[in-house]
Amino acid sequence: MAIGDDAELVGRCLTGDERAYRELIDRYRRQVYSLALRMVRRAEDAEDLTQETFVRMFRALERYDPTRPFGAWIITIASRLCIDHLRRRRLTPMSMFQRDAESDEEYVLEIEDPGPGPEATTQHREEEQRAGELIDSLPEHYRIVVLMRHQMDLSYEEISEALSLPLGTVKARIHRAREILKTRIEGNE
Repeated sequence: MAIGDDAELVGRCLTGDERAYRELIDRYRRQVYSLALRMVRRAEDAEDLTQETFVRMFRALERYDPTRPFGAWIITIASRLCIDHLRRRRLTPMSMFQRDAESDEEYVLEIEDPGPGPEATTQHREEEQRAGELIDSLPEHYRIVVLMRHQMDLSYEEISEALSLPLGTVKARIHRAREILKTRIEGNE
């Protein structure tokens, strides 16, 4: 089966084609889960929000405008669910890098790279951990635009559409978030 574009897949979904629905999920599951995990910081909640995103997507497919990017539309659904979840739970920010209480083992992102030695790898991990902590410390309205721009590579226009914000607001929030991060980095050096 040749993979069609998103609008074609949506059209097939609307005719009851389950394979097309599965293809849409496969295309966007990783992005949706990644956004949810970075926003809510709990794998179980991120998985639930990912599933809920696709349930809502399915229920709202007939309202999708095929002239707009499908990726931005699905991220809009996911981001709104995450924000609602955070508002309901009023979660306090916490690092994605935590220690297991039983083994006192720290969970870090392992990147296989045969080039750099152990010192460079350790330094890279520490920088990555610090960057993640800094991004995670941002207020949610700044954090989401930074994640959408830099982790998901969405354009300002796609972020504006996904979050239903004016383009100027998106640009201002990204600029302000960068300034906050710069100030925090300079303050810790």
